[in-house]
Amino acid sequence: MKELSLGNEDGPLIQFLHANAYTPECYKIFFQSFEDYHVVLPYQRPLWGTEQAQLLSSWHVFVGDIIDHMKRTGRKGVIGIGHSMGGVVSLLASVKNPELFRQLILIDPVILPWYGTLLFQLLPYSVKKKILPMVAIAAKRRSLWKDRKEAKEFLLTKKVFQRFDPDVLEDFVQFGLINDQNGVTLAYPGIWESHVYATAPYLWNIIHKVPCPITIVKAEYSDVIDERRWKLLQKKIPHGQFVEMKNVGHLVPFEQPAGCAEVILEVLGPVIS
Repeated sequence: MKELSLGNEDGPLIQFLHANAYTPECYKIFFQSFEDYHVVLPYQRPLWGTEQAQLLSSWHVFVGDIIDHMKRTGRKGVIGIGHSMGGVVSLLASVKNPELFRQLILIDPVILPWYGTLLFQLLPYSVKKKILPMVAIAAKRRSLWKDRKEAKEFLLTKKVFQRFDPDVLEDFVQFGLINDQNGVTLAYPGIWESHVYATAPYLWNIIHKVPCPITIVKAEYSDVIDERRWKLLQKKIPHGQFVEMKNVGHLVPFEQPAGCAEVILEVLGPVIS
């Protein structure tokens, strides 16, 4: 599994897992403040370019990928940080193999209501695409432009990208797009994004089994954790630490990279050399 390496290679190891629809390079601005750490960002399966999204059955496939990768690299007892899908994958990996992580920090992880995820498991993708807007929108997402300039102009018509820190947006234009024979296209294919949305896992029966210290950072305007679930999480994980960032949406590290980094570095505490 390919991975991006940032920071000080002699520092404490952080393994970071990216969100659905984004590449590790999109987090470079966010991790600028982590110069005392060695940060590794594995590229998850949708970025491999060799796998078929239609074969995805559940996010447990990603969990198996990251566990295999950590075992191959001899990685254990690391600090695990993940955003959105990446947070959930890190959490599930820690429950399955407790020795892999000594601490988890999840940035607005996808914690859906129990009835929603159980419904996801029962319905075929063809039906989900008809009744779940995010699944349908991702499947039809525009993915081809003549060049990066045209792509950036298009992206800036979308509210989600208008909230991005300007430097993060530049990294998305540079690294979230790849050259294509007809111009530039999304590095993370929309069909993968759609199938990932359609296979979100049920977590409420295992979330209390997290074997290490855990911090969950919630966005004030999160669309994956509502207030009811936020309170329920705090009951389910009484040993956890819970932080809410104000005036920010689900894409916290892209909208407020410095602010999000400050929150997490405070959780981590001073680096002991």
